[in-house]
Amino acid sequence: MFRSVWKSAYETGHPRIDFEHRIFLDLILQIETDLFEGAPLDLVKRHISELYKYTDFHFFSEESIMIDVGFPDLEAHHRNHELLLAELKGFTGSISLETIRKKDIVGFLIEWFSFHTAGEDIRLAAYVRGNTPEVK
Repeated sequence: MFRSVWKSAYETGHPRIDFEHRIFLDLILQIETDLFEGAPLDLVKRHISELYKYTDFHFFSEESIMIDVGFPDLEAHHRNHELLLAELKGFTGSISLETIRKKDIVGFLIEWFSFHTAGEDIRLAAYVRGNTPEVK
């Protein structure tokens, strides 16, 4: 079992993005626990569906921040979001537990989360910090 915990490498420095990422990681770890403990297929599928819906919300939230600050890489970032959503959607259909395990959804999600958070979203947060007027 992976059982990752929040790491400083995941910190973007943007409070809302970091808060949402913590929830995202928690949802991934719930699916990992489900699979490790042999939870019923309907529970696993419900948690994957919850993760999909939360991911869709989070991406919308993140892209809204990008629009607000005029983030220059919005289109590329949006395409990355769309690719992940499409792949994640494949895990929410009518599939068996064996298919979910075979496709290694948890490995895929952790790898994506680590890469995207520590790479793409760090650049976004740095841009936001440099382009957000100070509140007086």
